[in-house]
Amino acid sequence: MEVLFNEQDIVDSVCIYIALKERMEPEQVEVDLELHPSLGITASTLALGRTARLHEQDIIDAVAVYLQDYHQLVANHLQVNLSFSEKNRFTASIQVISNYF
Repeated sequence: MEVLFNEQDIVDSVCIYIALKERMEPEQVEVDLELHPSLGITASTLALGRTARLHEQDIIDAVAVYLQDYHQLVANHLQVNLSFSEKNRFTASIQVISNYF
């Protein structure tokens, strides 16, 4: 099974991820996704007056946590691929890997 995330889905995942870590509401987190020349896809966050930069693996972890907490998918069974294009901006393709095959 494949799940596709658009830019807003990724931003929502990062908001929830930071909110869980900081024990706050996701609505209190601001996120800007960026394409960094040497780091790949990154996210700048602002929460409780503090800024942080998340690297690509952090964003992948955020998507996995979101899918686990809100859709009961097993995080270890997800393969998340982030991408950027001028047309679609930031997207994620998530493969759900099952051991039942």
